Amino acid sequence: MSLYLTFFGVSILFLAHLFQIRALHSSGNCSYASNVVYRLVCKGYVPKDMYTMFRDNRAPPNTPYSVWQSVEDETALLVSFYTKIFRNYDAISLQKGTLDLAQYFLAAKGKNRTDLLLTIPSTLHCFSFGLRYTNELRRHCLGQDMSEASVLTKKPILHYGSLRVKGPDLIKNVASTPSLLGKLVLAMCALIIY
Repeated sequence: MSLYLTFFGVSILFLAHLFQIRALHSSGNCSYASNVVYRLVCKGYVPKDMYTMFRDNRAPPNTPYSVWQSVEDETALLVSFYTKIFRNYDAISLQKGTLDLAQYFLAAKGKNRTDLLLTIPSTLHCFSFGLRYTNELRRHCLGQDMSEASVLTKKPILHYGSLRVKGPDLIKNVASTPSLLGKLVLAMCALIIY
């Protein structure tokens, strides 16, 4: 009996990575962030004093980040941590997908190049209230001093990207990515074995 349970446990651990969510996980109401074009404002690394002030444990000192501002109304700031590949583009846009591809980024460089970028896994936090942190990160990477007054970003978005970022090669190699049907077949096999 214990050999059977051990085999089952090892099987689940082996198959677990195939069932992980392969898109962005978001918290808050991110409807204002979707289908909006964001232009690159600046890029930098989180300084120690910024970390000390805001205590963002997901972005310790020397974490790479980039700041993006919405083109339409300029009230939304998206700060993306750990996504160095984003720095190679002029504009990004958060898109909603279907099935197991819940959300993803489209990135543009110049007028003729658009790439699909997936950060696997990553989280997106959209806030319904103003936030000073995003504005201070923008000031830092623009080389400005910290503001005395608490200037808030009206529509702040924090994106914590993965250290594994899939770029344009993902489109060429779609066959190697398990589809929803493939995941269901694997799940059925696991149930039959169990």
